[in-house]
Amino acid sequence: MKNLFLSAVVATATLASCSTVSSILQNTFPYNATVLVTSGSPANTTLSNVSPAQSINQLTGAGANVRDIRVSNATMSVPNNTSMGIFKSVKVYLSNNGSNEVLVASRDAIGDNVGSSLSLDVNTSQTLDNMMKSGAVQARVVYVLKQSPTSDISLKTSIGFSSVPVTNP
Repeated sequence: MKNLFLSAVVATATLASCSTVSSILQNTFPYNATVLVTSGSPANTTLSNVSPAQSINQLTGAGANVRDIRVSNATMSVPNNTSMGIFKSVKVYLSNNGSNEVLVASRDAIGDNVGSSLSLDVNTSQTLDNMMKSGAVQARVVYVLKQSPTSDISLKTSIGFSSVPVTNP
């Protein structure tokens, strides 16, 4: 009888700890999207590119275990031989395959000598639960160039999300 009780206690503790670790891992998760800015793209014109995104189910495998998904941080980067100063402004939108588009991060008036990485201003006011749990999320990057690039530029967007674990009563 003692062994059965002890086994039940150990099994319960193990399951609870696995659930806790899973919740911690799912409370913050990253997302990366890369778009190509082609050489000869016109300056002083609003341009955009779409990059396929991933849902939380693809990122963590368990979207049902989190809620209140919000953007917590966002950065953009280009290869080291390029500067983010080539851009006047950038905006990042997430959507369900082009519909229900939401502005999640942006930056205007980008300085000339900012380097190859730039932190964006994030929109934390909106929850993205339905969008991130759907299977068809995509990212659209809208940008204005200061000058036409002489070679293709790989523009990488990294977005961090925060969430709250769903607890079962």
